[in-house]
Amino acid sequence: MSVQIRAESIAGFQLQSIQPHLEYIKTINAGRQHDATSFIPSLGRLQPFLRTLLVADGTVTLLLRAYFDEPIAVETTAQSGWVAETALPHLDLLVGDNAFFRQVDLIGGSTEHTYAQATSVLNPAALPPALFAALIKEDVGMGEVLRNSARGSYREILDIRVLGEERIARTYTVTLDKRPAIMITEVFDSRWF
Repeated sequence: MSVQIRAESIAGFQLQSIQPHLEYIKTINAGRQHDATSFIPSLGRLQPFLRTLLVADGTVTLLLRAYFDEPIAVETTAQSGWVAETALPHLDLLVGDNAFFRQVDLIGGSTEHTYAQATSVLNPAALPPALFAALIKEDVGMGEVLRNSARGSYREILDIRVLGEERIARTYTVTLDKRPAIMITEVFDSRWF
């Protein structure tokens, strides 16, 4: 089943860039409770730090900075608002609800390695306006904003899977005030770990 969306009139936004990500998240079982520890047995062949990143509920940008001992730049590659034409149960989004799509690269400031790519779908109705505005600033990672502005947030890892020989992804939701507000998929380039 194809996920149907229509973009708001935002110049330069490529609607087709959302479609593969939405198809991917449709394969994740909605409503099932997940425990990050349940993923650990399947991660044994990975390097220890990559295993840690995949099950961590902290700020990935900060963890990368500490591990690689270099600043990590957040480079926004795409973002736009759009209107869902298909429900997205992971975020309590219904047909006709406004949503927001954001994609960033996490790049080493010294090495210029792209350590990860993060793709996020936000439910603006579940976020206070000031927090939403802070989350979509182009040069700031969402984890940093959440750490500083949404101390009661909860992350639930929904899925971890290998996407290819050098790519592994994790998807999780961020819940604020008992309401899912953000769904993030981070794809790590395992060559660097």
